[in-house]
Amino acid sequence: MEDLQPSQLRTEVEHLASVLHKQKGAILFRRGDPGIGVFLICKGKVSLQLDSNIPLYPSRTLGPGAIVGLPATICGETYSLAAQVTEDAELGFVSRDDFLALMKKDTSLCLEAMDLLGKEIASIRSAVASHGKKRVPSASRR
Repeated sequence: MEDLQPSQLRTEVEHLASVLHKQKGAILFRRGDPGIGVFLICKGKVSLQLDSNIPLYPSRTLGPGAIVGLPATICGETYSLAAQVTEDAELGFVSRDDFLALMKKDTSLCLEAMDLLGKEIASIRSAVASHGKKRVPSASRR
């Protein structure tokens, strides 16, 4: 999600998207909300985080070029993270139905989406591993 190189997927999403303007503090979605579509960040920043004080997954701030909400949109489940605008933003929104139709129209876009999902999984695993290293193992005391 953070690879900012030009891509065919981002270009297609941008052409299909409805433009939204959101102010700092606006909530795009909360964890558990239905996955209704993806947001392409054109300008500004969006923070992704768990909706709790669990430090397992640190928040991430994404900027222009990032696509937010991809996992939930593809699988039809709820969003697993919350997304909040942290800097006034211009976003492109594509509904789940339109996004899936785009994927069916050009299967090479599916490979790009899979690459983004793979990078997100790797990022999450890295965050979890880093969190585990910061914890001090408890010693058994007898």
